[in-house]
Amino acid sequence: MIRSALFNSDIRDRIAIAGDNASITYGDLAARAMSVRAALDLSAGSHAAVLLPNGADFLAALYGALASGLTAFPLSAACTRHEAESILKQSDTSVVITNRSFEPLFAGMGSRFDVIYMEDIPARKGEPLDPVAVDPDSPMILLATSGTTGRAKIVMLSERNIEACVLDYLEKMPHERIGADVRYILGLPFATAYGLFILSAIIVKGFAIVFAPEPFTLDAFYRAIEKHKATNYEGGALAITLMARNVGRAIPYDISSMRFFAFGGSGVSRDMLVELSRAIPWAEFWMGYGLTEAAPLITEAREHMPLDKLGSVGVAASGMELMIESDGKRTREPFVKGEVVVKAPNVMLGYYKNEAETARVIRGGWLHTGDAGWLDHDGYLYLCGRLRNIILVRGFTVYPEEVEACIMSSGLAADCAVYGQPDGFGGERVCADVVPVEPAVTAEAIDGWCAARLAEFKRPRLIALAESILKTASGKTVRARETIESDG
Repeated sequence: MIRSALFNSDIRDRIAIAGDNASITYGDLAARAMSVRAALDLSAGSHAAVLLPNGADFLAALYGALASGLTAFPLSAACTRHEAESILKQSDTSVVITNRSFEPLFAGMGSRFDVIYMEDIPARKGEPLDPVAVDPDSPMILLATSGTTGRAKIVMLSERNIEACVLDYLEKMPHERIGADVRYILGLPFATAYGLFILSAIIVKGFAIVFAPEPFTLDAFYRAIEKHKATNYEGGALAITLMARNVGRAIPYDISSMRFFAFGGSGVSRDMLVELSRAIPWAEFWMGYGLTEAAPLITEAREHMPLDKLGSVGVAASGMELMIESDGKRTREPFVKGEVVVKAPNVMLGYYKNEAETARVIRGGWLHTGDAGWLDHDGYLYLCGRLRNIILVRGFTVYPEEVEACIMSSGLAADCAVYGQPDGFGGERVCADVVPVEPAVTAEAIDGWCAARLAEFKRPRLIALAESILKTASGKTVRARETIESDG
């Protein structure tokens, strides 16, 4: 279903991407994907990485790889050469599909894999090639979750994993209330589980895609909605936070076409959502919750979410068992706080070549999310903290240990601690406390080292020079702020 969705003849003449100057149909996109498919026949391997920014080329490359029967490995377009080389080697990638802007990234990497540039792929003529049939329970997508320096955790998702999320989403989202012309404005990175899941749902239905403006401003966001008559938003919390901050001010654009604002990745307060719901009564605001290891859907809003439930992240997806584990026992009893654990058909196949880590997070068939929460009497989930060390930056997950490893490899730091702080827009920013090896070391020098080795969203936005890093009795780093501040 997912591998072949783009090649459905019923959607061939529909608009796939609504652009400011020109639009691309599903037929155009499918033809481009088939050109990629033909090129991959010459240099195909089991894993094909896709390193491209959000856009038509990303979709063509992704579906070209899937139509070839390969396992696709989308990479963040923000990754550095250091990150790309490490993760491509670890994932046994045999071919990379990218564009010429990334050519310097691969200079000197050797010949462990082939690099195919989208600009060099000729348009294919003739009858479409049939997508290669693949077992739906075999790996279809690889995604790195714990960064790309050192040993990353690479999630393996099957077609059936993602299909379970897509079918549930399409069943719950009342598109029929919108009518025939559903248009999604997307403010999420395509190379994530959230991005791939929503893209799959859109393509299965043949809906149109509108790209959120970059750089993002509320004015440009509203202008894009008006111009393209967008009906649905999926993305991060930035748009929602900015909208809430401007409640009461006149909106100089017609956004009456919007019916649903759905978002994840960061928490937004119940009061903020209630205020927005009253200010824009024709639209609904849905906050969901997911995890890459769950492809990613865990909970979602229920249609006509009551105002008193807006502080929750919704109810469990269809076919999912969701419980709270506390003191070694699993329960659905209301108001018991503990770790959120789930069992469902969308739970990952495991981590690539990492059985020990797979066994750590999937125990007895239950995926341990590392997030703390509780259920109410109606089964709505409320998150109240994290049991795992992550920082959520604009839809991306950053692992502090990865950033710490990068800083410690610089030779500039005797010790460090990395943590997240609210960015004021519903997300977080990466911060680092660093004990310099000598007084001459500056925050600027540390920042320069990180800039060359970490994707932009992983770089610390505040580097504070510290005299020491707080440790527990067992020697574990306490990621709290005990520093002498210095901007980095």
